[in-house]
Amino acid sequence: RGTHKPVATQSTLSQGSGPYNARFQQTMLRIKDPKVSVPFYCENFGMKLVHWIKFDQWGFTVYFLERQRDGETSPECTMEKTSLECESYLNTMNGTTIELTHNHGSETDDNFKVWNGNTGKDAGPDSPNYAETPAVRGFGHIAFNCDDVYDACAKLEANGVKFQKKPDEGRMKGLAFALDPDGYWIEIVRREPLGWKEYYNLSQTMLRVKDGPASAEFYQKHLGMTLLRRLDFSDFSLFFLTSVTPEELKVALDQRPEEEKADHAGGLDPAKPNTMTKLLWHPCLELTWNHGTEKDPDFKVHDGNAQPQGFGHIGFLLDNLDESCAKMEADGVAFKKKPSEGNMRGIAFAYDPDGYWVELIDRTATFAGVCSNY
Repeated sequence: RGTHKPVATQSTLSQGSGPYNARFQQTMLRIKDPKVSVPFYCENFGMKLVHWIKFDQWGFTVYFLERQRDGETSPECTMEKTSLECESYLNTMNGTTIELTHNHGSETDDNFKVWNGNTGKDAGPDSPNYAETPAVRGFGHIAFNCDDVYDACAKLEANGVKFQKKPDEGRMKGLAFALDPDGYWIEIVRREPLGWKEYYNLSQTMLRVKDGPASAEFYQKHLGMTLLRRLDFSDFSLFFLTSVTPEELKVALDQRPEEEKADHAGGLDPAKPNTMTKLLWHPCLELTWNHGTEKDPDFKVHDGNAQPQGFGHIGFLLDNLDESCAKMEADGVAFKKKPSEGNMRGIAFAYDPDGYWVELIDRTATFAGVCSNY
């Protein structure tokens, strides 16, 4: 293990929840050119490259970016050099990353284009987002929260960032969708003004689902997520789940307005209006459910891994991967890759109820000896 710290020391650094001490750690997006995308997120959203892993034998490299709290430190990492210490940080972190996956050569391929998740047949023939494939869209966007959406968008626009929707366009005023270099949508959302020094915090990953209640239950039961908010509209519902410890949740609960605390009788009722998604530093998994799809036997979201490709998976850190996956399987969870299968140890891929890939990463995992850059 070289310069690895003792595993026990690492485990005490990592907070999780649920039966396997799980922590939402990543959202994977395929990209065309890391020399464009990595600086885009660092310069515009204050993210930091915390680790990267190069697999020459399989022709791809993954880059992990985190929006850290100001003053937080992590081992030095550049586009040229990373280390075992960076890997240990990534696999024991309490924060959340976007994982940018670069298939070698795509940067010079004029025909390479990712699927941003929002074009598909289900958009309807009159929509600008209509496309013949896929039949049903899946991943929608990532998001950052900030104190002032209008100020944020003015800064982004001045820096050359393009927009799908500016704050005063469309029916929903006060929120915006910026576009990253590959055309992925980045929602810009207002948070509660808590006096945070950090201009942005990574705040959500949105996935469309067939059966909202079933998917929300899956992430709560197996991965320890907390349902913060369920918003029901006439024909669709939104579920916001987050990965926090009870102590972290209490900090946010205590920051709510007094009338909100009273309305929730001191606790948290996800069915009632609340400001929790705007008070937490931690990102949410936002599940979008169009009512009625749960009864349609032919309805299946596009997971992003068949063509067209873009979004790949979300991922969670957990303890004791082998034992945890065995228990999940006994509990009815299906797997694409069990810990002992394939070329990579220390990780597994489960399927959620929609067939989205959910990477499960052991906090002691290392790719040293398999990867080519450390």
